[in-house]
Amino acid sequence: MSKSLGNTVLPDKVVKQMGADIIRLWVMSVDYLADVRISDDILKQVSEVYRKIRNTFRFLLGNVTDFNPETDTVPYEELAEVDQYMLNRLHTFVNQAHHYYDNNDYLFIYQELQNFINVELSNFYLDYGKDILYIEAQNSHVRRSMQTVLYEVLTSLNKVLAPIIPHTADEVWAHTPHVKEDSVHLTDMPEVTEVDTVLLDKWERFLTLRDDVLKALEEARHAKVIGKSLEAKVQIFTDNAEDQALLESFENLNQLFITSQAEVVTSKAGKDYELTNVAVTKAEGEKCERCWNYSTAINDDKLCPRCQSVLTAE
Repeated sequence: MSKSLGNTVLPDKVVKQMGADIIRLWVMSVDYLADVRISDDILKQVSEVYRKIRNTFRFLLGNVTDFNPETDTVPYEELAEVDQYMLNRLHTFVNQAHHYYDNNDYLFIYQELQNFINVELSNFYLDYGKDILYIEAQNSHVRRSMQTVLYEVLTSLNKVLAPIIPHTADEVWAHTPHVKEDSVHLTDMPEVTEVDTVLLDKWERFLTLRDDVLKALEEARHAKVIGKSLEAKVQIFTDNAEDQALLESFENLNQLFITSQAEVVTSKAGKDYELTNVAVTKAEGEKCERCWNYSTAINDDKLCPRCQSVLTAE
């Protein structure tokens, strides 16, 4: 910035327009060992990151309103494997944050934060979880399993970010159910936790394979074969025996791919991608009016067997 060039950015003005947390998040995002740059465009980029953080917290808060950690928490050993994976990813992020805080490497926290929120949560876990959170019975094991992880993500992520965006963190804490402290700033950082590297490696490999399916679905959408991904049936094959066995080990591939149907086949059925061969066709059956999944067993009430069982149980 230069006063003679008239390109200075006034902190007070930014605070009034965007809030103090945007300034603090910008400080976190810069490499203080090099020349530090700031401009309206840079602040707009930071505000987009902030908006993503805030929207993530809103989603988490909205989906734990009926969750009481004292009575509804599912023990780690009983969590669904995908929930165990996300809990380990959270612990990995927390462990990294501890290390970077200790070394004053705030830029790396900023980078890891974006990766965790954008890639791990938004692009995978939260998107996948909507089918469970919105469709399964309120007290079902699979829903409580996911809520156990969501609550831990909500509280731990908020504690990690509290030194950076204190006003937002306190606002989130005020809306978090069943917390005992009056402020997030009266809590401690989440502890460093040992992670299951074998489980992490397994799921990271799966997500790499899943990228091929996402590409195939996008191409099918452009070709007007499907509209939304729930209109799709996916067939996937790989000649890598380990990857094939990995894919066959999942019982809920359709949920993980966010399609109505998915199966692992024994030979090529579609187009070759980086690691797999994927075929995308129109899903079989009719659309369930409750979950929007397609099924060949839709009843007279236009419900699939899963939705019918949930409503009957209620």
